[in-house]
Amino acid sequence: METIEWLGWVATALLLTGYYLNAKQYIYSWIVWLFGNSIMFIYALLIQSNSVAFLSIVLVFLNIFGWRSWRKKNNE
Repeated sequence: METIEWLGWVATALLLTGYYLNAKQYIYSWIVWLFGNSIMFIYALLIQSNSVAFLSIVLVFLNIFGWRSWRKKNNE
């Protein structure tokens, strides 16, 4: 398996872990998603998949928004 393919699998594992942690309502699920989507963005650029790269960068911003919203909600 090539290094680029491993990168895709690592991103996938992080994203699935993020979904699980979010279902359990752990705030750090957003951080796991942030790393997963960041790696997926790099992977998409390497395989020249512009649509996946675009989706990943949008999701990175949504991950930041979600983390900040949950943190603010937990501090109230």
